[in-house]
Amino acid sequence: MLWIINGLIYGFFTALYTLVNQRHKFNGYILGIWRGFGIALLFFPFMFMIPLQTSISNWLLLIFQGIMIGIYDSHLFFASARFGAGPTSRTMVISVLVTTLIWWIMTPDLFIVLVSDGNRFITLIMILIGFCISYWYMIASPISKEVAEYVTPAIFALAGMSVATKEIATMGQNVWYNIVYYLVVATFVSGIYNVIMYLITEKCKIKELVIEIFAPEIVKVGMYIVSFSAVLIASKTMAMRLAPNPGYVVALLLTSPIFVFYLNKYSKIPDNISVKAGFSMLFFLLLLMLVINIESIAD
Repeated sequence: MLWIINGLIYGFFTALYTLVNQRHKFNGYILGIWRGFGIALLFFPFMFMIPLQTSISNWLLLIFQGIMIGIYDSHLFFASARFGAGPTSRTMVISVLVTTLIWWIMTPDLFIVLVSDGNRFITLIMILIGFCISYWYMIASPISKEVAEYVTPAIFALAGMSVATKEIATMGQNVWYNIVYYLVVATFVSGIYNVIMYLITEKCKIKELVIEIFAPEIVKVGMYIVSFSAVLIASKTMAMRLAPNPGYVVALLLTSPIFVFYLNKYSKIPDNISVKAGFSMLFFLLLLMLVINIESIAD
């Protein structure tokens, strides 16, 4: 059950993370650069205290994770600035379903066990029908449809990140070593990704990029992002290591839109785009996780 506590911490800090650029509306790549390089620099000294990772496959896994982080970060920051944190967070929960489907493809034996239980399988089908209807109502709004289309790369990136995090969390016997490699290597790669994308999209020189990165208003927000992103990553990695399926941890992201909604309400920030349909979709995803995770929750 400890993975549930860590997963809830992950969901709360993801909500804060989503809210960052709703107000400031900075370039998403710039904030991604701060998050990537900032966390890597902060935890780099710990690399001298842990054994060297010698597995090429693990290094490739960390690089893949870094690229996924870069895609996820930039799209989330841009979407939050453009559409608001509420619609963005409610749409991003689709990654729960995508992550679960990917994990079933990777571990078909788990899926076979599920479908062998007729009652659970029929219930699962009804839940998916309810989810599809809710999703259809959500994208009936032109703005919600635009949000869904824009964050689709981030949804698949988050799903890929979640599966990769499960592998990273178990790539060694010591979970803290794995977290350090995640915090340093993967985030550094994400910083490189965002630098490249910013230079391509803005068509600027390195000098201009550096000036933009260290603009006073950017520095303040960048420090804020770095300060809690490390907690987010650590809690997610620990939860992934303990959970039987990465989809179960991502399911706790279902709490993130709830946190976002009430934090917006507390701050008196309008958040009224497809709220009923979005939370209805969230409800069916919660039922989905309960159906496929009955035994694990009991543990």
